[in-house]
Amino acid sequence: MSGSEDLRARVMAALEERRGALIELCRALGRQDSQNPPGDTTAIAAVCMEALAGAPGVMAQRVVRQAPKVNVVARVIGTAPDRLAPDGADPDGVLPNGTAQRRRLVLNGHLDTAQLVAAEAWTFPPFGGCMEEGRIYGRGITDMKAGIAAEIVAARVLGLFAAELHGELVLTLAADEGTGAENGTLHLLREVPHASGNAMLSGDVGSPEVMRCGEKGFAWIEIVAHGKAAGGAHTYLGINAIDLLVAALPDVTALNGHVGLLPPEVMRAIQAASERSEAIAGAGETAALRGITVNVGRISGGNRPNAVPAEARALLDIRFPPGMTAWEIHGLVTAALESHPMVACQLLDHADPTWTNPEHELAGLVRKNAAEILGHPPAATIRAGFSDARFYRERGIPSIGYGVTAHNGGAPDEYVEIEDLWAVCAVHTLTALDYLSAPA
Repeated sequence: MSGSEDLRARVMAALEERRGALIELCRALGRQDSQNPPGDTTAIAAVCMEALAGAPGVMAQRVVRQAPKVNVVARVIGTAPDRLAPDGADPDGVLPNGTAQRRRLVLNGHLDTAQLVAAEAWTFPPFGGCMEEGRIYGRGITDMKAGIAAEIVAARVLGLFAAELHGELVLTLAADEGTGAENGTLHLLREVPHASGNAMLSGDVGSPEVMRCGEKGFAWIEIVAHGKAAGGAHTYLGINAIDLLVAALPDVTALNGHVGLLPPEVMRAIQAASERSEAIAGAGETAALRGITVNVGRISGGNRPNAVPAEARALLDIRFPPGMTAWEIHGLVTAALESHPMVACQLLDHADPTWTNPEHELAGLVRKNAAEILGHPPAATIRAGFSDARFYRERGIPSIGYGVTAHNGGAPDEYVEIEDLWAVCAVHTLTALDYLSAPA
C-alpha cells in the first residue's frame, strides 16, 4: 500500500468511527431555531463551536459583524511542507486575486434557514431533531443543517491528520445567507483573510447524485403602476392603478421560458445531467435552468374597497441562466412595459449567474470520490437557486456545490436521509484530503 493509500484508509477508518457522531450532530443542529428573518444564529453557532471545541488540529472562532448574526470559522492548518510556502510564510497571506499563498480549500455553509411555514401541518416537531426510519426531520435540516454537520465532521477528522496535510482546510459557517450575506459570507470574505482560498466546496442543499458547478442569476424587480385616485362611486373620474398593473403583468410574465445564448459548456452540462437532475429536482428543471423564469411574489395596492387606487405594486423574482446579466433582464422588462405608459419598473437587487468549469480539479475530485461512495459518478450541472457560492466565484475562486437532497424542502416534515448525510460527509472529507494531500 502506498503512502497516499495508507493515509486515505486511515482517514476513512476515522470517519467510519464517527458515523454515529455525525448523526447526533445533525440532530442537535436540527433542534436549533435559526430562521431568517430574524436571523439569530447564536444558538446554532454555539452547537457548532461545541462540536469543534477541543478537536485535535482544529482552531475555531466566532465572528460577529452584527449580533445576533453569529458566524463560525474553523481552521485545520496542515504542517507538511509546501513548495509554495517556505518556512515562516504567513498562513493568512492572500494574493491580490483573493487566493491563498498556501493551498487552501474552504468548506462553506450557512447557519440560517428560511422561515417555518404551515407549522400545524408537521407530523414531527420542526425543531425536535427527530429521527425515524433512516430519516432526520426538521426545519432547515436539508438547507442546510445536514451540510453543516457533514462539514464539521470532515474538519474534525482531517484535523487528526494535520501533520500529513499540505496547506489548510478552512470551514466558514455563515449567518445571513438568506437575506443578502452582508453579516455572513460577505463579511468573512472582507474581514477574515483565511476565509478566502484557492477553491471552495459547499455543502448547500442539492443531491449526492448531482454536483452543482454554478447557479442562475436573479433580479428582484418592482413594477409600479401610477393611476389617479377617485371615489368608488365615481370611477369615471379616476384611473385604477390595480387595473393598469394587472394589464401589464402578462407582458412581463411572457418572458417565462425565454432562452438566451448560454455558454456552450454550460448548455452541454445541463443537457447531459437532465435525466438524473430532473429525477431529483422534478420534471421541468432542465427548461428552468436553460431559460428565464418569472415569479410574481407579491402584489399590493389600494386601501379600501370604495376608493380607486392611485398606485399598485408588484414584486417579481426573475431567474436567468449564464450568458445573461441582470441589466439585460431589466431591459427586457422595461421593453415589455413600453405599451403601458403609466407603469414603470426598477431593479431592487440582483446577482449575475456564476459557474465553475466542470473540468476543474475540485470538480474532478468530487466526481471521483462520489463515484467511490455511491458506486457511480454524479451528474454535473448548475442550480436554479442562488447561494453564497456566487461570492467566491465573483472573486475568482472556483466553487462546487455538493449537498443532501431536499426532501420536503421548505414544506412540512422536511427531512434528510441518513445515507445522504453520510455520503455528503464522506465525499467532502475525501475531496478535502485529496486536495490537500499533494504539495501546492
